[in-house]
Amino acid sequence: MSSTSTSSFFFDTPLQLPCGLTLRNRIVRAAAFAGGSALEQSVILGEAAKGGAAAVTVAYTAISEDGRTFAQQLLLDPKSPLDPNLAEIPRVAHEAGALAFFQLTHAGGFANPDLFPNNNKPPLAPCALFEPALFGFTRACSSADLDRLTNDFAASARLVCSEEIGGDGVEVHFGHGYLLSQWLSPVTNRRTDEHGGSASNRLRFPMRVIRAVRTAIGEKKALFVKLNIDDGISGGVSIMDVKETVTALCAEPGLVDGIIPSAGFVSKNGFFMLRGRVPREGMIRAISRISWTKGTALSLLGKWLVPELPFSEAFLKEGAIQVLRAASSSGSSGPVPVFAIGGFISLQGVEEALANDGFAGVQMARALIREPDLVNRWRRFADNTRRGDGGGEGGGGGEGDDHQFGLPSPCSHCNECVLGSLSPDLPARCVEREGE
Repeated sequence: MSSTSTSSFFFDTPLQLPCGLTLRNRIVRAAAFAGGSALEQSVILGEAAKGGAAAVTVAYTAISEDGRTFAQQLLLDPKSPLDPNLAEIPRVAHEAGALAFFQLTHAGGFANPDLFPNNNKPPLAPCALFEPALFGFTRACSSADLDRLTNDFAASARLVCSEEIGGDGVEVHFGHGYLLSQWLSPVTNRRTDEHGGSASNRLRFPMRVIRAVRTAIGEKKALFVKLNIDDGISGGVSIMDVKETVTALCAEPGLVDGIIPSAGFVSKNGFFMLRGRVPREGMIRAISRISWTKGTALSLLGKWLVPELPFSEAFLKEGAIQVLRAASSSGSSGPVPVFAIGGFISLQGVEEALANDGFAGVQMARALIREPDLVNRWRRFADNTRRGDGGGEGGGGGEGDDHQFGLPSPCSHCNECVLGSLSPDLPARCVEREGE
């Protein structure tokens, strides 16, 4: 898709969430690695907020020490030492006129045991299964584990929305193969009790967590859920499973403020939710710093372990539309907003998702990593078009040579920005921006 020729520019209209908070426009900086410390993240995410995004999302903050995958991962456990600069992220976002959300995760079966407080237990998961990412077995959650995890999610959410940190809400991760995704997927949840078998049973614990989080943050803070429409692996969630999850989330008035349909399983098919080039050599170097064994396995089996999928804009939209339909027909107090995600890079693509397909908003990560000021650039194009200074295909006219304000993001989908999450000592900034 190229630059837009529409004159609606729906992307720039505010959106009031069910909780009462208002997004200044329809573009949210999605959760993606932004640095190994809160201070670094405040700089990276602050760029997107200053660049016009309506909100920024802090990626995969861990709710407990046994839910982390790397040592520098931000921890939101009130019982553990916290990064002293966590409040800096919302402060910078608010100063730029944006909201700040924190994504809550627990890695479940692929959490790193070396980071556990006692370092003597396998990672928690719905079932005791062999986890290739660990070269070992997981430990099935007991009733006591479920109680503790529910409390941890709630405590982390409460901390985010406290005066101490000042966040505007949370995004609970139901996708990408993290713990709650493991409960929803038939591949990883093979329990035979009330938490396994049918889709409604597999949903039981994740719904318990969501209700606890809503109670913890109150009705005036935002609660989003990111979920999988496709695990990207054989035997994963079906679209009927997904619809049942969406129906349950939307059935209770005021429970959630937005749903983000995504895809992929970090530990089994990590690039399914990314698309584009796989930076295989960089991944091998990064993983080898952590584990020589895993680095060697990736170098020998990389093409099979991490297959490369071609990039196309809005590559998840078809499945997301089914989520949109389910959400639109399930809300008893009005439709729950659904945010499209998956490779949006052009204003035309964003406008089509909003104006034609009916999504409430669009989440973007790599396009805003490559060009944090992208939303402001598109707004400049829209303003020039409204004034009749130009516009249409190829640009918006205006000052000097600034005639290409409406063009897509220059992101090449090299995915080098992913390497920072594998080895957080690497920079979180886009490598293509170096020297600009």
